[in-house]
Amino acid sequence: MTNYSESELIPFALAAIHDTPKGLETHNLIKKLVKSMKPNGEDKIILINRTDDKFSQKVRNLKSHKNLEKKKLVDYKNNNFFIRQEGLNFLEDLKDDFN
Repeated sequence: MTNYSESELIPFALAAIHDTPKGLETHNLIKKLVKSMKPNGEDKIILINRTDDKFSQKVRNLKSHKNLEKKKLVDYKNNNFFIRQEGLNFLEDLKDDFN
């Protein structure tokens, strides 16, 4: 059963954005993260008076709260996320932590 925090989404989101150099819209980011992270349990509960689940709302919050932009990991322009050098460095540091 998953209950991902927004901060746990960041590495997966950056990897998905990195894999889409022409930019990635939020709805496509949700699709990519669902495919790679396979949320279930708590994350799949449909929100009251909504059609989306908790997981997709957490991904939307990355944009609405500007979490990735505040950390200077991405730029958001023309409704698309674009990875910045700082985002690439973040991903590289994660790789180094696991080697």
